Amino acid sequence: MLIDDEEIALNVTEMMLKEFEDVNVVGRFMDPYAALKIMETSHVDVVFIDIEMGDVHGIHFASLITKKFSHVQIIMVTAHPQYALEAFDVDAVDYLLKPINKKRLQKAIEKVRRSIGKSDANTMEDTVSFYAETLGGFNLVDNKQNPLKWRTKKVKELFLFLWMRKGIPVHKAIVMEKLWPDTNQDKTISLLHTTVYQLRKKFKEKGVANAISFNNNHYTLNVSVRSDIKEIEEITEAQQLSPTDTEKLLLLYKGDLLEEEDYTWSLSFQHEIRYSVLRYLERCISVYTDSTLVESCLKKMLEIDCYQEEYMYRLLVLYKQTKNVSEMKTYYKNIESRLEEELGIEVPLKIKELYQQTI
Repeated sequence: MLIDDEEIALNVTEMMLKEFEDVNVVGRFMDPYAALKIMETSHVDVVFIDIEMGDVHGIHFASLITKKFSHVQIIMVTAHPQYALEAFDVDAVDYLLKPINKKRLQKAIEKVRRSIGKSDANTMEDTVSFYAETLGGFNLVDNKQNPLKWRTKKVKELFLFLWMRKGIPVHKAIVMEKLWPDTNQDKTISLLHTTVYQLRKKFKEKGVANAISFNNNHYTLNVSVRSDIKEIEEITEAQQLSPTDTEKLLLLYKGDLLEEEDYTWSLSFQHEIRYSVLRYLERCISVYTDSTLVESCLKKMLEIDCYQEEYMYRLLVLYKQTKNVSEMKTYYKNIESRLEEELGIEVPLKIKELYQQTI
């Protein structure tokens, strides 16, 4: 995969790489975050990254890639030799100066071949990965973007229950209690064993030899799964706000965690993620000056918590500040009908006065 903010540089690099029979360019991007999104569902061995790309620094972005995809090899490309030491700080396999020299590129490719050769010596289980979409609906795909089909609803639920524990072993008794709360113990044990067997079988078909381990009466899921939840956690836990990350979060949060599934045990996880997203968006609307982005944040906040008076008020204030009277009228009517028809209450005085003062 090639990442550079200059179209000419991408063309030159791709042209030179075509001379290597075992190299296939699977994607070329001027937007680093678009490349990162594709990597979640595509097989990528090597990424060529330009160091200076406008607002995005290649060294920082390389660290994001290696953090999320430990198997991916990084080759830094730049016109500035002073970045060489920093490149190797992010464990780059090599560093190429522009304009790229053919012999130097050959050496870099040889380094990558040796490094990948070592990885290939590992078990198949280490190289198989999956991506889970869990916000709104649920979908799990392999690294070829093939969705997994579940033998039964309980096989899917067992996978999710163990996966949400992030590798922490779960006692057998807790699994039975959460997944079969109203079933007698003898039948529950039989159902558990059958479900575990089916789940192991499903992942064995995908190349994972030991998807579930059982030690000291505890089950542990041993499957590499990237997810929309993890991406959101990385964004909301970042110290600094980024408009690009914020836009990414707005796209990722399509609904509450597993909201289409009927899992009582998932409610605490659902509330935790919802809370972290709302707190992050509250930070955004207090910092950003781009009215379009602030409006998108407020609308998402109201999707998550549609009766929050303060969010309603802030959106109307934004429409007033941007002199968007038509949107203000439309949204106020929405507030009026929602509160009066769905809850049987009047529009709060604070909101009503703001609207009347403006209109």
